Amino acid sequence: MSVLAVWAGRRRREVARTCVLVAALATTSASGQTPSSPLVAFDVERLRLSAAATDSLLVDSGRLLPMGGYRLALLSNYERGILVLKGSDGYSRSLLHYRTSAWLMGAWSPVERLEVSARLPVIISQGGHGAEALIGVSAPSPSGLGTPEVGGRYSLLRREDGAPVSLAVGLDVGLPGGSASAFGRQEHWAGFQFWPRVSLGREVGMFALGVSVGARVRSREAEPGRDVGTELEQGLVVATRGSGLRGELALQVAESLVHPDVAVELLGAVRLPIGHGFEVSALAGRGFTDIPGSPSWRAGVGIAWAHNPPPEDVCQSGRKHTPEQCPGSDDDGDSVPNKADRCPLEAGPPDNEGCPDRDSEGDGVVDRLDRCPNEVGVPDRQGCPEPVSSPVKEERLSLAGRKVAFEVGLSEIQGDGARLLDEIAELLKSRPGVSLRIEGHTDDSGQEQLNRTLSEERAKAVRAYLIRRGIAGSRLEARGYGPSRPVATNDTPEGRSANRRVEFIITN
Repeated sequence: MSVLAVWAGRRRREVARTCVLVAALATTSASGQTPSSPLVAFDVERLRLSAAATDSLLVDSGRLLPMGGYRLALLSNYERGILVLKGSDGYSRSLLHYRTSAWLMGAWSPVERLEVSARLPVIISQGGHGAEALIGVSAPSPSGLGTPEVGGRYSLLRREDGAPVSLAVGLDVGLPGGSASAFGRQEHWAGFQFWPRVSLGREVGMFALGVSVGARVRSREAEPGRDVGTELEQGLVVATRGSGLRGELALQVAESLVHPDVAVELLGAVRLPIGHGFEVSALAGRGFTDIPGSPSWRAGVGIAWAHNPPPEDVCQSGRKHTPEQCPGSDDDGDSVPNKADRCPLEAGPPDNEGCPDRDSEGDGVVDRLDRCPNEVGVPDRQGCPEPVSSPVKEERLSLAGRKVAFEVGLSEIQGDGARLLDEIAELLKSRPGVSLRIEGHTDDSGQEQLNRTLSEERAKAVRAYLIRRGIAGSRLEARGYGPSRPVATNDTPEGRSANRRVEFIITN
């Protein structure tokens, strides 16, 4: 962070001039000032707490309270080394050595995406070393009110809507009700202050990350030398998530626009729910600069009560969600609920488990109904090709290189062979005057008589299949010739494969 580099370069100079604020806080120069002159007022408090505390106590994240949710909190804060002055004699005085305060805070979300809040700091006790002898300035009042605040935030992006981060813009307004004599308000602008900011957050596993960037806009107080005025503010927090004990670590940085000052404070906090909406918390922090309002250390404890309505049903129409979040919904409108839909974001028929039908070969027949899914066919044949187009060639039915396949050594027809026989049956139905002789052939492997018997059984199996497909038995004759009529040599695997065949001879 750039402001940290700036702070590191200026730290040595700050110690040497920590409170030339001597001149800045006094209304007149020391040489002509009478003892116990009043202090120039400004709000010295730098602690900024989240009233909603959705993800963090210490830094606003981009997540707001849900609509109808509210939170009330009371926090005590003790800090030391808040305002240190250095005089011309070289001695330092803690004009504000310690402060004990209580913060009453509340936040409420009246409508969707909007959150309003209020804070009232009460200075219970504070004190330090008198500065009359040093610079002729009276000590601050021992108690009083801090600057009351009202504010609001508006959500621009929400994680529950599917956004990558939660993002909100906000504005807090400091009201002129604080005690000027207790460093509880600004002298000018009627005591008003403004805190515009942008905050964002995201959940990462068991952690919630938050970033807040904004400004503290207030009147410029004191004389040249150590003015106090508008500052740029940045906050970064890492917090654990869950329903039990949680912890967080935050870095808060403020860079003055009217004086070369950078305030840096590291804070940690823990939170523990104790039931019925109540939560106890504790925080501690350490400042790393001598800037007015930056304590050497601080600590506090608090208690809060929150009420959040039941979470909104993300499965309602129009709400963004994932199919896993809403198993009973039908996100693609195909009458198949998400939990049973293999393709919950693509409409498809129930018969295909909610997935769209595919037609891999583009023949107009979807794959799940296509009897030949790897061949381009026609719808009338359930996606299979038209039967052989040339019925007669040398009195044999041309099969265009296709064969009736059988189990090895058996007469049981395999699936591919069945599809071919279906086509032949359709052909015979379209030509009722054609009769066939079905011839079975084998190669010369094994005993000739066994091969002849096998070839005849295969021819009869083909005839029986065609009869079952509606062809009259009188139109079909089956014969087995074994290895006696080869069409190729039996000396090669290819030749033997060609000889193992069934032929269809047209007999009329």
